Amino acid sequence: MNRDILLKELTHYVVEELLDGDASELDASTPLLELGVLNSLETARMMAFVQKKYGISVPSEALKVENLQTLSAITDLVYDARPRQP
Repeated sequence: MNRDILLKELTHYVVEELLDGDASELDASTPLLELGVLNSLETARMMAFVQKKYGISVPSEALKVENLQTLSAITDLVYDARPRQP
């Protein structure tokens, strides 16, 4: 899995599912928590999307504020949680 593609797909998810298609102010460093884009329910929905689409389970202890601040941080969280290939 490529990190840039993952970022693009997670951005698309946020735009379509959380922002009703309005991405005018969204980029990889937009403060999602601070702006109220993400809350606990939306975070759970996003992690369910990640599980279904990529087969990646992000450990609940990794769902800390610092890992959910921005799309870039969320991408790193998901990318780092992916299964390692031997």
